[in-house]
Amino acid sequence: MTFLQQQALMLMQALLGVISPNFRIVSISDIEKSIIIRIVLEKDSIDDREEINDLTAEFEALQSHHVDFEINVEISEKELHWPDESTIVVFRRKEI
Repeated sequence: MTFLQQQALMLMQALLGVISPNFRIVSISDIEKSIIIRIVLEKDSIDDREEINDLTAEFEALQSHHVDFEINVEISEKELHWPDESTIVVFRRKEI
């Protein structure tokens, strides 16, 4: 299992109970030993922002050693495109 796959599993665990219908996609990528977590919300929401703050703490607590990571939150109703192969999609809601 690669480092990024391990991080994706920890992210999935940290996401338990966090995802709301407002979440469109959550992905993780590894850029020069730094983890980038991308979350796209349909609309800005104080409740979802609080859950993302909790997610940050939970993800950090799951690490066995210090890992540099950043969570980028985007608000968008635009069409989502599947990221490149260097990114793991952890969650994507079904959209019609």
